[in-house]
Amino acid sequence: MKISSALAAVLFAATTSLALVGTASAADEKPAPVYTGAADTNESGVGVMACTGHAHSNKDTRTGPFFDGSNVNIRRGPHTACRSDGQGQLSHTVDYHCFGTGDSVTRNGVTYTTWTYLRDVTTGVQGWVSDAFLDLNPNGFRGSLVSC
Repeated sequence: MKISSALAAVLFAATTSLALVGTASAADEKPAPVYTGAADTNESGVGVMACTGHAHSNKDTRTGPFFDGSNVNIRRGPHTACRSDGQGQLSHTVDYHCFGTGDSVTRNGVTYTTWTYLRDVTTGVQGWVSDAFLDLNPNGFRGSLVSC
């Protein structure tokens, strides 16, 4: 079966447009949490080797008492399988650096895939914390709003 060049061009344009659907958002845009109503989970699907090599830099200038609970693990990578180097407490001051994506963590029926790299100013421990355990910002997101 022979396809005219005009029809071939239309088919190519249509398939190219379909391939680009969902890629128009800015790389820095923070994904919204998903309200699942599911039970609290923090299971990791990665091995410990995935805990290294996650780029981060101190781009966010916000500091404050941002932990939304006590005994919040500060991990070496944005995965629950990564080693915890310390724990944040409600009374601790936090210095946000940036956010990235990692394991899904569900807390109070809301699932988060973003993690914030931060420094616990009170203890000096730096690392990744699931946004599920950080305070809400005025815009409804948790954690840093600046992409790593």
